[in-house]
Amino acid sequence: MTDSASVTPRRGLSLFLQTPPDASPGRSYAQALDVIEQAERIGYEVAWIAEAHFAPIGLPSALAFLAAAAQRTRSIRLGTAVVPLVFDHPLRLAETAAVTDHLSGGRLEFGVGKSNGHGFSTLAFAAFRLSEGDKDTLYAETLAELKHVLGGTLEGGEKPLHVYPPPQALLSRLWQATATPANAEAIGRAGDGLLLHRLAFEGETGPVQSALIDRYLDAYTAEAAPRIGVSRSVLPAASRAEALALIDADFARNPVQYTGFGASSPREFLDRSNVYYGTVEEIAERLAADEAVTRSTDYLFSIPLPNGSPEFDESLRLIADELYPRLPLGAAQFA
Repeated sequence: MTDSASVTPRRGLSLFLQTPPDASPGRSYAQALDVIEQAERIGYEVAWIAEAHFAPIGLPSALAFLAAAAQRTRSIRLGTAVVPLVFDHPLRLAETAAVTDHLSGGRLEFGVGKSNGHGFSTLAFAAFRLSEGDKDTLYAETLAELKHVLGGTLEGGEKPLHVYPPPQALLSRLWQATATPANAEAIGRAGDGLLLHRLAFEGETGPVQSALIDRYLDAYTAEAAPRIGVSRSVLPAASRAEALALIDADFARNPVQYTGFGASSPREFLDRSNVYYGTVEEIAERLAADEAVTRSTDYLFSIPLPNGSPEFDESLRLIADELYPRLPLGAAQFA
């Protein structure tokens, strides 16, 4: 467990982790847990972990992983980004999330979503014997039932059933991911947090997502302050050339990780997957011009390098110590 009692979390600074499939899953998960401990020591406020089934993300149960992370950390908040609801039973999911939340001392941030599109989740729908064409309806039904269960009381015939452990606190820490205006509006009406991906396929990411934020805020009427989490992938280095050299070296070791987005080279992958790379100053300038980033309450930073490598660790530090203070949330905290 990390000794983080004297570390003040930096408001809105989050780490977004993925665990690619590995010949040794235990090793991959252990490396990710080590990274979360390191992030806590540095002062990250939240560590988010991705979940997927039959996909390049090798973690099918984010809540199980975060239950382990809860036992190795004290202060860093722990988030799912995201649990694809359509593949879970809402009662079992609520119970598991409640167990994880109580094990963490109330640190769980519960992010949910429909599943990634563009063919990313097609195999999962087939494996679970569901129709991908029905995902909107399946999601709406599962989400409604999940929220009902998180209320803590179910009909049980002669007497009500009380969900154990008590899950009610998670209702105020529920986030939904979306890439569509109608869903953003619905999330705003619900008063949930809004999670945005690092890439918009409909056009330039910043303006597209800023329009989603408009729809979210226009519909928002809850008493609690709106929560907007934006994911961005960054690779800080001494120069753009050095950042490219880091990716080239990793590509030589593990080329399968760069086959997405139709890219034929590491540089094309960086551009197509919307990775901001170069010096801290260059990345800060791009983020400052990103309309969605400047309107967000939480920055979810991912690093396109192997978890726990020396280069990853240095990027983790640079983001917290040099990039974050240059951004609106960091500048406000250090003013």
